[in-house]
Amino acid sequence: MATYKTSNHMKTRLVEIFAAVIIIGGAVDVCKLVETGAFNHSKFAAMANDNQFGSTTVKAARGSIYSADGKILAQSSTVYNIIIAPGTINNANIASEDRDAQIQTLCTILAEELGDKLTDGINGVQNYFYDPDTANKKWIKVATKVGKPEWDKIRERAKEAGIVGNLVYSEQDTQRYYPQGTMAAAVIGFTNYEGDGIYGVESYYNDSLAGVDGKIISARDGNGNELPYDEGEAYQAKDGDSLYLTIDTTLQYWVESELDACVLNNNVQERACAIIMNCKTGAILAMASSPGFDLNDRGTIYSPLAQRELEKYKEENPEDEEGYDQLYAQYREAQWKNKAVTEPYEPGSVFKVITASAALEETAIDMNSTFVCNGGIHVIDRDLKCWTKGDHGTQNLVQAMTNSCNPAFVQIGQRLGIDKFQQYYKAFGFTEKTGIDLPGESQGLYIGGEDMGLVELASCSFGQSNSVTPIQMITAYAASINGGYLLRPHVVEKIVDSNGNITMTADTTPRRQVISDEVSAQMRDILEQVVSGNGGGNAYIKGYRIGGKSGTGQKLEKSRQTGDLDLYVASYCAFAPANDPEIIMLCMVDEPKGRDAGGSLRYYGSMVAAPVVANVLKKALPELGYYPEYTEQELAALDVAVPDVAGQVGEDAEEILDKAGFGCRFIGEGDVVTAQYPNSLTAVPRGSTIVLYTDEDYEQEMVTVPDIVGCTASDARWYIENAGLNFKAGDGANAASGATAYAQNYDAGTEVPAGTVVEVTFINRTEG
Repeated sequence: MATYKTSNHMKTRLVEIFAAVIIIGGAVDVCKLVETGAFNHSKFAAMANDNQFGSTTVKAARGSIYSADGKILAQSSTVYNIIIAPGTINNANIASEDRDAQIQTLCTILAEELGDKLTDGINGVQNYFYDPDTANKKWIKVATKVGKPEWDKIRERAKEAGIVGNLVYSEQDTQRYYPQGTMAAAVIGFTNYEGDGIYGVESYYNDSLAGVDGKIISARDGNGNELPYDEGEAYQAKDGDSLYLTIDTTLQYWVESELDACVLNNNVQERACAIIMNCKTGAILAMASSPGFDLNDRGTIYSPLAQRELEKYKEENPEDEEGYDQLYAQYREAQWKNKAVTEPYEPGSVFKVITASAALEETAIDMNSTFVCNGGIHVIDRDLKCWTKGDHGTQNLVQAMTNSCNPAFVQIGQRLGIDKFQQYYKAFGFTEKTGIDLPGESQGLYIGGEDMGLVELASCSFGQSNSVTPIQMITAYAASINGGYLLRPHVVEKIVDSNGNITMTADTTPRRQVISDEVSAQMRDILEQVVSGNGGGNAYIKGYRIGGKSGTGQKLEKSRQTGDLDLYVASYCAFAPANDPEIIMLCMVDEPKGRDAGGSLRYYGSMVAAPVVANVLKKALPELGYYPEYTEQELAALDVAVPDVAGQVGEDAEEILDKAGFGCRFIGEGDVVTAQYPNSLTAVPRGSTIVLYTDEDYEQEMVTVPDIVGCTASDARWYIENAGLNFKAGDGANAASGATAYAQNYDAGTEVPAGTVVEVTFINRTEG
């Protein structure tokens, strides 16, 4: 074998090559360092920060929601999410039997303290400790929205049991709570699981309510623990602002109560809604949809009608869970909607207020104009009938409005003309949204431009063919009686930040003036006469000046689709005081299916919706500082206090009562009055009969209240007095005006003391 010996030249070449490699390698490293430091510094700094720094989110507190009278309608409370760390014990230096014992103890504690609140149940929690996919994790959420007392109990028991530290811990969260439950649910709305508003003002003002979360950034070691010497950096959370609504809880309660009773008594199929608004500012004092729902339990279906339909579906389709779930979701989402804002309807005769206002403003008619009704009117190729089966003959404007005469308003529309009708339809706000600060507002549908011919003009003039939302209708109606000013309705009066500073107040500037002050004054007078004329309309309240108009719209399209011709929308809109209006109320009842005592369908706005408005205003006006001012006729009919005749000899007692305007009836064998009913100082109608007892050991006579609903005034009085009771005609239609009994303050069949006053509400079966 040959032997090779490295020459000096070769050694030199090797050294040179090796040196070149080192130099090139060093140059590359230097270039990379320069690139990293000069060009990619931000990138690698961020990567380093991700590894060395951690951040903790500081949740902002969501703002509260208050009513106009200071009651809390929505607020957030601190709750806790419960977290387990299987990796903490599975990676600890603990004997397997001790580990299993601790796991079992912890699971027992969680099961006993949380029960159904455990997201995956107790078996799911146990599996987390033994499943290879989760056994080494240090963060698994097993329960959410747990109250502080429950978390404190879990922590205390875990400590007493010697559970490994950090095997179970918590993170703070917030939960939205609605102290008033069902009150103003459709206005307030609610939040989703993430805490964002999705309905009502919770949604519309979500950005203001939510605030801005904060963050704490700190250095951490390889195990994720904060380093004690690092000061960290904190970005404080900005808590959400609070809303102060225009809603008055007292008025809201009365509206909801009356509306719920209306829905029940009239077998309403498609819900009902009502609005009370300040007609000078646009502030919404009350707004409700019925049936409503509980904001703290919004998944439950509250409509009895919907409940029955769900039960029926389940009985008929026991295997179709998917179909049931779809039907349930449909009813659930329907009850969440604010009917007053989201659902258009054909307003019917309430709209006649707008037609009359426009025609007066354009001098197409005046207060002395007359209109003829022969039971109907022929327009081009259509015969349009009046709602009554008879005819109204020749009428002036007040009479036409009081009679709610369709042919008269067709004639008014014709005198106004298509162009002017469309001009005022737009001016009153029906072609645009009102801009109310609530989500989901609809605009309604209307016949515009060249699509409107004389037939369409005729039907639109008395409130058919076009559709509007209740909030559009009440806003336009308010403009007709408040001096002509179209307002922007609002439910939030002001927004206040967490430091108490007012950051926003409602803008009450009118959008525009639609009609003149003079015409508006004429409309107030006309509508007051609608209520006070003919002995008193269904919204008449003794001592108050009320203006109002009813509406009954037929749902023609749905009737054609379903074949059900008895589909109507009943409504009533009234305002007070009529000479200087401050509040206005609209009630809309969708598809009433109730029947009167004679079996006839009860669907007119004056019969279905007017009592709701009257009952609310009767209580609301004194609450708002308006007190009755009676006419001489009303004063003469007021109740008077019963004199105290106990201890009087029979003849003397009779004389005293007679002078006070009362009759009497004696029960007993004695000579001296020992007791009386009604009791002394009780206010009852003049002419009532006072029952006088003359035995020391008397037994009060009890009688049965008769059923007088549907009776004429004379028949109702006869039945009541024949039963040994006293009769009283309540507010609403005058008993002498041909009205029939609509309601009585004691249910038929109730046992009451002889002499009790039975108050009867009468109602006219008319649209006026």
